[in-house]
Amino acid sequence: LGEIKFGITRDQLTEVLGLPDEKDDFSYEGEESVDTEAWHYDELELSFSFDKDDEWRLGTIASSSADTTFGGEKVIDLDVDSLMNLLKNKGFENAVLEDLSTEDIPNHHVVVIEEESINFWFEDGESSEIQRSPNFADEETIIWPN
Repeated sequence: LGEIKFGITRDQLTEVLGLPDEKDDFSYEGEESVDTEAWHYDELELSFSFDKDDEWRLGTIASSSADTTFGGEKVIDLDVDSLMNLLKNKGFENAVLEDLSTEDIPNHHVVVIEEESINFWFEDGESSEIQRSPNFADEETIIWPN
């Protein structure tokens, strides 16, 4: 996203976008300290997450804007079949659809492209958010951009 690259600090993001409209703090189960901060920019329909384990560097970018594109194609508000066909046509044969539905949240799915660290979230049958993280060299080593 232009000047916003994986690995930047919270201060660097603030220099580019200003302060977020909202911040959410998360802790690992059983922990009392904050382990992750999610910053939300409502007008831009963007969210950014910073994790303590990554020295508070930017590790996830999520967009729910209807203008969000992937491979030059808009990807928000698509049904699952349309997104899966788009991904297949773009060469992402390994995209996997996972059903995360619960009694409280029925018809909740995610399409995962693991090798690209990309998730497409679905609510009520339509894509609602694309989430991207940096790629990993192995299960623990992030490949931070230069």
